[in-house]
Parts: sequence; C-alpha cells; structure tokens
Amino acid sequence: MSLSDHMKLLRARHGGVTPLEMQEVTGVPMHEVNLIEMKHRRIGEDDEMLGKLAAYFSVPLEQLQWHRERYRKKLTAALYERQDGGEPITLKLESGHQLSGPVSWFDRTAVALAQEGQEPIVVERHAVVDWE
Repeated sequence: MSLSDHMKLLRARHGGVTPLEMQEVTGVPMHEVNLIEMKHRRIGEDDEMLGKLAAYFSVPLEQLQWHRERYRKKLTAALYERQDGGEPITLKLESGHQLSGPVSWFDRTAVALAQEGQEPIVVERHAVVDWE
C-alpha cells in the first residue's frame, strides 16, 4: 500500500481529521499532507516530517517509511511483469487476506486475478498492502 493510500487510511481511522487539523497539531504544512495523499509514486522523503506524522497517528516511523517504498507504480511494474510472463502473483490485503493467481487485467484502480474455472477476483489497488 502506498504512503498515499496509507495516510488516507490513517486519517479515516482517526475520525477523518483534516490536513488543516493535522497541521495545527504537528506543524506539518497542510499542502505537504495533501501532496503525500495525491501522489502514488515514491514520496515523503523528509523523515523528520514523517516522524511528526507517525507521532500524530501513534504509529512507528518505520511503518510510514515502509509504505513509502510500496508506491503504486512499483505495484504496477510487478503486475505488468507477472502478466507478461504469465506468472501468478500473491496480493496481501489490508484485511490480512491473501489472494493469488495470474494477472487477468489491471488498471489504475483495480487488479483482476484469474481463478481456475471461476470468474476473476477483482481487488481495489488501495487495499493491496504488499505483494510477492
């Protein structure tokens, strides 16, 4: 799950706090929070800023750093590689579930994994925490 998606999830879990409310408590400028949430590429290079956000959400800094490395374009590359090679992929979801199968199709919002003798399983990309 990208840092972008993870930040949105953390805000939702904290009652839907706004970037302005976060700025007032953390000192992290509202536009920085907005930028992190809008970008699905590797972003959030300032570990001091991430540290303030981690403290605000009561999560370890390493958690935000880890999500920074799981950006959507990296997932896109893995999906493309597996689809092109016909190899299955395992998607680990926020719910704790894992789904595996060949990549049937994907777009910027969802992934479909083929299932033998069944319709493909479609997963929204923001729910994918990790993959292998």
